[in-house]
Amino acid sequence: MKFKSFSAHILALLGLSEWSKVEDKNSITAEEVAKLKNYGFTEKFLTDFKASLENDFQDEAEDGNQGEETEEPRTTAFLRGLLGDTAARLTQAQEQLEALQTQQRDENRNNTALIAKKDAEITKLSGIIAQLSAAAEDDPGKGKQHNAQADGKGKFNLQDEKQLGGLQGEMFSLDRPYNLRAKAALMEAAGFEMIALPKASSIDYSRLKEDLGAFYRIPWQQRLQSFLMELPSIESIFPLESGYQDLATLVNIWLGEFSQAGNEESDFDKVTKGSYEFDDETLRMFNVMFAHRFKNLKALEKTWIGTLNKEGSNPIKWSFIEYILAETAKKLHNEREQRRINGIRKDPNLNEPGKALAAADGLYEFLNKKVNGHTDINNGKFVYQIKPFELGELTEANIGEKVYKGTSMIPAVLRDSGNLALYMPSHFIVLYHKYNELHYGQNQDYKANIMYVKEYPAVKIIPVPNADNHHRIFWTFEGNIKTYEDKPGEMTAFNLEQEDWSLKVWSNWRESIWAIAVGFKYTKKEDMDYNRQMIFCNEYDRPASYFVDADKDKNPSAKFHTSIVTVANTAEFAITDIEDAPVGTVISLKCGSVDKGVKIEKSGNFELISDAWQPGKGDVIKLMKRADGKFIEIGRENASSDALQFAPDETTPSLLDGEVFVTGENTKATAIINFTDAETGVVYTIYGSGSEYASTIAAGGNFVLTEAMTLSEGKFIKLAKAADGKFYEVARG
Repeated sequence: MKFKSFSAHILALLGLSEWSKVEDKNSITAEEVAKLKNYGFTEKFLTDFKASLENDFQDEAEDGNQGEETEEPRTTAFLRGLLGDTAARLTQAQEQLEALQTQQRDENRNNTALIAKKDAEITKLSGIIAQLSAAAEDDPGKGKQHNAQADGKGKFNLQDEKQLGGLQGEMFSLDRPYNLRAKAALMEAAGFEMIALPKASSIDYSRLKEDLGAFYRIPWQQRLQSFLMELPSIESIFPLESGYQDLATLVNIWLGEFSQAGNEESDFDKVTKGSYEFDDETLRMFNVMFAHRFKNLKALEKTWIGTLNKEGSNPIKWSFIEYILAETAKKLHNEREQRRINGIRKDPNLNEPGKALAAADGLYEFLNKKVNGHTDINNGKFVYQIKPFELGELTEANIGEKVYKGTSMIPAVLRDSGNLALYMPSHFIVLYHKYNELHYGQNQDYKANIMYVKEYPAVKIIPVPNADNHHRIFWTFEGNIKTYEDKPGEMTAFNLEQEDWSLKVWSNWRESIWAIAVGFKYTKKEDMDYNRQMIFCNEYDRPASYFVDADKDKNPSAKFHTSIVTVANTAEFAITDIEDAPVGTVISLKCGSVDKGVKIEKSGNFELISDAWQPGKGDVIKLMKRADGKFIEIGRENASSDALQFAPDETTPSLLDGEVFVTGENTKATAIINFTDAETGVVYTIYGSGSEYASTIAAGGNFVLTEAMTLSEGKFIKLAKAADGKFYEVARG
């Protein structure tokens, strides 16, 4: 890059007529560097520019006049990129200001200070835009950089009178009011003066349906599909196959032993041997839908215009309809990726929206059913297909040993085939590498970060993404597990219906993740062995220490996991049942919020518990369901039950030997003014106790808090000690 071409522009931005001098050399001061960073210049650019400036741009002299004709347009394009980014920040600030003003007007909030701060930010950004707009112009006249016509190579022509930016397609036509407003905003950001346009009204969006038709008639849909193809997907490890219906049959065959020593003198029929059994996997395809109403098209239009500005000189420009569909498709794609791993199908309730993860079974639920048993849809029998390895808990200290043990238990004919792979949650990959480094790092032949089982190099290790809450590892042949769909692109075959200020968008599709070959279907667990299965795994999935969120204002469900944490409700909620709880399994119920939290009365399904449960935040009750539907109490835990306790009336308690503490039962008013023996960087949790003479911490002195804290019963604060010796608030509750 020729930094000399930026020299005049940067001088103008800094308001200087000549460069500052440092040791008799032209240079830029620290204050000037900071000012340029505010305009959006990067640290690397400024470092390289300063070095070249201090050398009087001599390092660029060798190139002679080569590139002089193109360097100035590149310079203005670079500055226009900064301009576009700053304009996007201005748009965002204006939207935030509008939201603050609405809150103050409609919700009686006192946002005066925040509004003043946001006004100052907008004034500052407007000033930056004014300077960048002036700096980005060429000598031939204002706006010359936009004069090139759209030629299919990505040039964006703001001067075009009929199409937004000169881009082709009905959806870019300037007879759409939203395209006119986009042009006005882009022109204004580029330094042009535009006549005022009418504000958005509901009729302005009546042509979005036409734009959708144009989107499908013109090859713009391919661009959306290409865009989605670039997003990360598990299809790279579990290939996608299309054209499948629910209850499709995936046939496999189980063969007995066939070969034997030559015995040609015998009667043929008396020496025949071998057996085969046909079996099949019945593929379940799950119906999934997307239905949304965009209620504020005006706000949506603003974010679209901000995106156009932010793209700067990027040749890809989304039309308004493409922007809506692309943002929608991104979200649907990410939800499907999560569901393919973590989903657990739960049939929907009429007239009630469901959770994304409840739309279809994912990989780990598929494996859970094959391990724990499921009803065979073909004959109605309850069957088991995977006999798990009893490996115990996987930890950083033992993961290498467990991986070796599990792999060694697989029949050698499969293990040594060269096609077997170990699929491991991605968070375990790091632990496995650390384990190998710790145990084998000093060996001369040690190889770091291997992606195969160390003792069995033929067994590849493949990380499973989005599986941080799972502990199940499994072995199978590559390509055995696949993702399935009915029709390609069905998820993004959107339907639109515009109504006044709102836009209804919906689509319907089918999806699944399944294995071609799992294992023979046994009706008795005790009959199972490892010789008639094609998937192998450890015995547990989610650890009990991992909690899933309960639904708001509903009885908790154990369908997803047996450890459940409650959430804030619209009012205090009395739990009367734990839905989907299996008989004989311990359910851990944790209180996640005391703001309109939960309680359990000693009655109904809970009449056998020791006493009513009115929890504080973090408290846990463990319950087990009996065959008659009633729950017995296994135990209770308080959030501070394992905490170390301060002495009563202590004002400078010690944090030695622990990270979780509870205040003492004070006999007088007690203000904690400091903690001793604390380590820098450690987060300490302090729970309160009692209500009379509860310990207090002021927001000042050794403490940097959002506000003063009274540590009464049920309250807590998390603090971290910084290098300056003060304690900073991390969280409270």
